[in-house]
Amino acid sequence: MPLADKEVAEIELWREFKENDSQAARQELIIKYLPQVKYQAGRLKMIVPDFIEQDDLESYGVIGLIDALYKFDYRKGIKFKTYASRRIRGEIIDYLRKLDWLPHSVRREGKQLKSAADRFFQKYGRRPSVDELATALNISKEKVSKLYYQIYSSQWVSVHEEIGDVELLDLLKEDQKSQPEVVYHRKNSERLLSEAIEHLNESERLVISLYYYEGLTQAEIAEVMELSSARVSQLHKKAIYRLRGSLARKKEQLL
Repeated sequence: MPLADKEVAEIELWREFKENDSQAARQELIIKYLPQVKYQAGRLKMIVPDFIEQDDLESYGVIGLIDALYKFDYRKGIKFKTYASRRIRGEIIDYLRKLDWLPHSVRREGKQLKSAADRFFQKYGRRPSVDELATALNISKEKVSKLYYQIYSSQWVSVHEEIGDVELLDLLKEDQKSQPEVVYHRKNSERLLSEAIEHLNESERLVISLYYYEGLTQAEIAEVMELSSARVSQLHKKAIYRLRGSLARKKEQLL
């Protein structure tokens, strides 16, 4: 069947579903776009812990697909595949964010770590080093490093996390003269940056998380990850380069 005929046939499906509430058309559209669910679930499965099953990701992806079906306006001429991909991915990510990935013991120790860091900040006006946290908690520096790794290697990084008074999003901006759309379309840039961060590999996301969320130095991150400072610096630069590149490639979505 020629491409034009396929497009006409799909428009007819949309018309039947939207205007006549045809459940047969709805089911056909779901089946047609199920590969998008599998694709998005597969991409995210690569960056989540092994105990999370792809079937679970796909189940939430289907919820996103169905939500997209009802909210999509086929008369606007927008590709449903593009629209649905975002809804599918968003639904899966919402599910992942609600999961408690860590053992209770690590979660408890993580809260103690955070409380100690907060107390230190209130007293000295800065975030503590790994050594200072180890002293405050009366545990080894290695234990602090291990906790940081366990907690932040599994977390999603928010574009709103701050280091000092500067958000990660601000640090990733290009010159405002060359990319004014980042300034004027901040909401879209936040969404695009979140998507870009999810595509970093585990090591890059961990560096970004520890550096921008916990305020660790690159030397301390090197201890946490058991890497050289030079390697951490390389990972940081690579992550920033990839994030900026991803935003640049998608900048037409900010216009």
